[in-house]
Amino acid sequence: MTDQLAEPAPIELEGRKIFGDYTVKKKLGEGGMGAVYLVENDEIGHRMAIKVLHGHVGGNSEMAKRFNREAKAIARLTSQNTIRVFIFGRTEDNLTYLGMEFVKGKSLRDVLFEEGPFDTKRCINILRQCLHALHEAHELGIVHRDLKPDNIMITEYRSTTDFVKVLDFGIAKVKEPDGKPTQKLTQAGVVYGTPEYLSPEQAQALPLDGRSDLYSLGVILYEMVTGKVPFESATAVGILSHHVYTEPTPPSQACRHPVDPRVEKIILKSLLKDPDQRHQSAMDFLQELEDIENDLTGGKATRTAMIDPRQLHMVMQAARARQAGADASASTFDMERTAPMNDPRLQAQPQPTPAPQHTPQPGPQTAPGPQGQFRGHTQQTVQNPAPQDRSMVLYGVIGLLAVILLVLLAALAWVSLTDSGATPPAIEEAAPATEAADP
Repeated sequence: MTDQLAEPAPIELEGRKIFGDYTVKKKLGEGGMGAVYLVENDEIGHRMAIKVLHGHVGGNSEMAKRFNREAKAIARLTSQNTIRVFIFGRTEDNLTYLGMEFVKGKSLRDVLFEEGPFDTKRCINILRQCLHALHEAHELGIVHRDLKPDNIMITEYRSTTDFVKVLDFGIAKVKEPDGKPTQKLTQAGVVYGTPEYLSPEQAQALPLDGRSDLYSLGVILYEMVTGKVPFESATAVGILSHHVYTEPTPPSQACRHPVDPRVEKIILKSLLKDPDQRHQSAMDFLQELEDIENDLTGGKATRTAMIDPRQLHMVMQAARARQAGADASASTFDMERTAPMNDPRLQAQPQPTPAPQHTPQPGPQTAPGPQGQFRGHTQQTVQNPAPQDRSMVLYGVIGLLAVILLVLLAALAWVSLTDSGATPPAIEEAAPATEAADP
């Protein structure tokens, strides 16, 4: 009879030095596979989150390969809405770790619990960023397979609120750069993921592509709009059965508050059982959402459905700068028009009648591009000069003309004297002095 070894206790790392000059500050969370710690560089204060496999899990070849696959998947992604990976390796005592970007925020699960359900604009804003992250992943042959509110972090970035980071690619399906799939780590007939958010094909352990992630994102959108998931059951098997066979209740019937019918149509399309009838790509999904957003904002929405996710941050910054510039120009124009009338020094003076305002015709250098497109030109605001500026210019011109007239009169007088043969006074006085000096 052999004795069964007790499961090793997780190693506590607080206060420990790791990969150089980083110190483990505190534990951020812990799960069955490992724990996540906050580490900080002693010299520059740079922070990272490290995920460390428990010792007993690191000895499991499948778990170790899955952990390695997560590092490999994230390392290939560059979207600002995907968690970044900095370092991967093992400690001296054989602990496997993954050093990632530290994101200070809350999971979408927590935000939904505290503030949900969300309005349409907020839903679109969050989904847009998720879809950009998925678009890049799908283009690289990576299927997340475990999208859920717990794996979507909501944080702040500079002045942007509701900034999204997609996490946890631990069970992602990854293809090599040459298009060949990696070694299969899941067992045939075994379903991986969270039941409430699995696509019908994933619930049946069928081959998957990016459209499975879009189904999961449709479930998340359903939950953001209604406050609940489309399918519930007492058992995981019951939930999976609903995904495969049961049509979801329309969001407008699942909650008491009104639901935009266009958003409901998109949700129901994303939850269709047949992948060929759903959105065929992340950008198709996003295009329909941004069409709604454009209507809600009166044509002022920034369309990003055709933008490379790696350039999204620059485009959004340009859009905000463009809007701020337009607002500032309008404010400056209003101040210039109203300031002379409010100046107390001019209250006792008659106000000149302002000239009719001239509306400039947009030319090739000033015409704004179509909505949501950036053509490299800045829209300029042409302002008419203020009335007092025109008066100053008029006085200057009159003074200049007077000076020119005086110069002309002096020149004419000199010419008249020369023509009559008269000798200038200065020459007449000098003549006697010359004669007296002559012997």
